[in-house]
Amino acid sequence: CKDIAKKWEARYFEDILCEEALGWVEKELKTVAENIGYERFFSENESMLEYVMEPGMQMPNFESCVKVHTISSNAVLSELCENSGCDIEIADDGEDLIFAVVENGCILAYAGMNDVLYDDGSVEISVETAPGERRKGYGAACVAALVNHLLNKGIAVRYKCAEENTASSCLAEKLGFVLEGKRKSFVFEKI
Repeated sequence: CKDIAKKWEARYFEDILCEEALGWVEKELKTVAENIGYERFFSENESMLEYVMEPGMQMPNFESCVKVHTISSNAVLSELCENSGCDIEIADDGEDLIFAVVENGCILAYAGMNDVLYDDGSVEISVETAPGERRKGYGAACVAALVNHLLNKGIAVRYKCAEENTASSCLAEKLGFVLEGKRKSFVFEKI
């Protein structure tokens, strides 16, 4: 795969994500994958936007931040998830946290760290808001609380979302994240 990626970059350096380039790399990857017993997992293949923070950046304050709670225990989180229909966990190392808006024992929105650590020491975060609670500022408040917590620990943050998820990309930009680039995922699974 690494060799294919290098050829892809060299061949299509002017527009690596054009339709021709994506078709070429998909064909190359498919051939390799089929030879070792894998097939394309289409539901996980999408174009992603990746946002970064400018140095010295701080998150804005939100009125709804007073509703944001810090959750550091899987026991507490699992009870809230059971009430909310969520499926999230945190690492039991004491370093992992979820920042959530909780009401009547249910999680309305949350932000947490993904398991992705970049070479530059930055971490990737995720955010989710219950469908009936969107457009109330809860997701933004959770992300702001999480990012400020991480910044205070000296950890930089990356924000990633599907290109089609305009609400998430608008949230990233509203909070001051800067678009670094776009990438295309090709995911394969064992047959």
